[in-house]
Amino acid sequence: MALAGALAGVAALSLLAQNGGPPQTAFARAPSGQYAVLAKNTGEATVVTVLGTATNAAAMEIATVAHLPGTSLRGAVSPSGRHVALITPDTIVLGRPVASLLTLDLETGQIRRLAEGLEPLQNALWTPDSTAVVVTYRSWTATGDPMTSVVRIEMDGTGTVLETHAGATIVAPVGFDALGQLLAVRIDERGSTLTRDGEAVRWLSTHITRDWALSPDGTRLAFVEANTWQGLRYLPRVVWIEGGGGVSAASAAGQQALGAAWAPSGHSPQFGNEPHTPAGSVSAQSGSGFDVPLAYSRDGSSLAVRHWSGSSFADPGTPQLQVVSVAGRHPLDGFSRFFGWSAR
Repeated sequence: MALAGALAGVAALSLLAQNGGPPQTAFARAPSGQYAVLAKNTGEATVVTVLGTATNAAAMEIATVAHLPGTSLRGAVSPSGRHVALITPDTIVLGRPVASLLTLDLETGQIRRLAEGLEPLQNALWTPDSTAVVVTYRSWTATGDPMTSVVRIEMDGTGTVLETHAGATIVAPVGFDALGQLLAVRIDERGSTLTRDGEAVRWLSTHITRDWALSPDGTRLAFVEANTWQGLRYLPRVVWIEGGGGVSAASAAGQQALGAAWAPSGHSPQFGNEPHTPAGSVSAQSGSGFDVPLAYSRDGSSLAVRHWSGSSFADPGTPQLQVVSVAGRHPLDGFSRFFGWSAR
C-alpha cells in the first residue's frame, strides 16, 4: 500500500486573493446557493467544474486533473462542501489501470495526492466531519484468494486499516450510522451482506446488489438487486439496518429500477424506474425516456439525474446529465460525470 502526502502535479485555475493571501477560485467568492460539482472529460484530463442552479449561472472551472487516456475520474464531495475526493486512474501496473486518491479544495484550487495503488472502479467515502476519506485496497493471499482492506486516509496522507474482508468479490463502504460506525456492503459467493465495522449485521440478497444509498439519518439502506432468477432484472429494495424486519420491495412487483437517492427529509428514497411505471409506484420519470437519480441538492430543491432518451433499460438510448427542480429541467451539456453538491 503506497501512501503519500505530496502535492499533486496538476494545474489549478485560481486567482490570487487581493490581500496577498492564499489563492482563491471563483467559487470562493460565489453567492449563496446550491452548486453541482461536475466533470468535463477531455480524454487525457478532466476539468472539475462548479455550476450553480440559478438561471443562466456561469460555470466555474476549478482545476484540470490529468489521468490515463480513455479513463475517467470518480468523485465525491465532502459533507462540508469544500473538498472533492477524486479516484484518479494514473498508472498502469501489470497491464491494468491503477488509481490515486486526490483531494481538491474547491475554494483554493489546491490538489493533494493522498494515496496510490487503488482500484479505479470504486467510490471514495468521506467521514461525516470531512477530515478523512475511506477507500478500499485489493490484495491476494499466498493461495490466490482475494483480500480487501478498508482504509481511512487522513488529509495528510496517513492511513489506518479499519477492517479486512477475505474472499469478497466487492466491499463497498456506503456510509456511517448515527453512532459513527462504518457501514459497508460485502459481496461474495453467498450474495450481498451489510456489515458494520466489519461485522455482518443484515443479509441483503442472494444476488449482487448495486446503487446503494444510505438514508440521511443512517437508519435505512436503499439499493438495487440484480436479480437473475427469471433473467436479469434490476429490483429496487429498502432495508432497515436495525430491527427484525426484512428487505422490502420499493415498487410494484417486478418493476425494474436503477439508481437511488434520498432527499434531505429522508422520508423515502427516489429510484429511477423503467418507463411505463404502474400507477402508485416510485417514479422519477419525465414524459420521454427515463431518469436515473444521482443525488439531491443539500436543500432538497434540485435532483441531479442521468437522463436516458430510450424506451427501456434494454434500449436506453443516449444519456445526458440533467438537474430537475420545480423550475423544470436543466441539461448539463458537455459534462460527463456528477461528483456531488456543494452549498454556500
